[in-house]
Amino acid sequence: MPDARKAPWSFTHSEVGSRLEELRERRDLTQRAVVDLLLQHHDIRTNISTLSNIENGKKKGLPRELVEALLDVYGAEPQARQHVHDLLSVDTTPAGRTRRPASWRRNATLLGPTQFESYLRMERRASSIDNYERDLLPGLFQTEKYAHAVITGMRPDLNPGQVRELVDVRMERQRQVDEWAVESLRALIDLEAVNAVACDPTQIRRLLQECEKPKQTVRLLPKFGFHPGMAGPFVVMYFPEAAREVAWAEAMTHSVYVDTEASVRLYTEAFTAMWERALTPTETRICLENKIKELQQ
Repeated sequence: MPDARKAPWSFTHSEVGSRLEELRERRDLTQRAVVDLLLQHHDIRTNISTLSNIENGKKKGLPRELVEALLDVYGAEPQARQHVHDLLSVDTTPAGRTRRPASWRRNATLLGPTQFESYLRMERRASSIDNYERDLLPGLFQTEKYAHAVITGMRPDLNPGQVRELVDVRMERQRQVDEWAVESLRALIDLEAVNAVACDPTQIRRLLQECEKPKQTVRLLPKFGFHPGMAGPFVVMYFPEAAREVAWAEAMTHSVYVDTEASVRLYTEAFTAMWERALTPTETRICLENKIKELQQ
């Protein structure tokens, strides 16, 4: 994916940075010129590196005084200025709200290569989440036993202690889901994932419980020939404060994060096409109930 890049520390900061960069370029100003203008007209000392980090969403703190001065230097119109103010009024930086969960801090090395901590931060702030899973059940719906089997099988490089730590991260994530901003979660799961050996009656009952939660819709996808989901699982998240969506796909050693409109559209259209081919929520529940009966025979 040509526009794949590292996920931002804060989605809001990334959006503010993009808006400021756009305003600067409209004035045809270099970052060097902006540094000089800030000192000359606002008595603010900064440097090109700081401006670059702001524009790229890499700066974890955005001083209000500096942002206001930049808006002045760029001659921002009232509408553009208000948009930046609105973004800054929404706190989407987890560090500004609470400390990182202990399990994240303990396992930063394990979570780092796939940028999974970045995903966890964004997941908490999204208002809607569309999750397609091909071979597995979504992490939010997994029992501890199932999660242990999945992580052990997918990560043979980890020792038993490290597997246990990642299971703990997954379980903590499930315990905290009620604190998230999410208003809608749609889970689309290949039917074959339910037929896998690891899906025992306890795990399927758990999945049935998830089907009953008001904010969630779970649908199973039967085989119907070739389709976009065969490329792998993915998640699409929507952030109302930035009025846009991002897509996330995780592989064994890395993750792909995209936020350009054209690339995200590929994921949203793929999800919609598969969602329309999936079993209805009622059909999904019946299928799961029948699967439990089958396993208990």
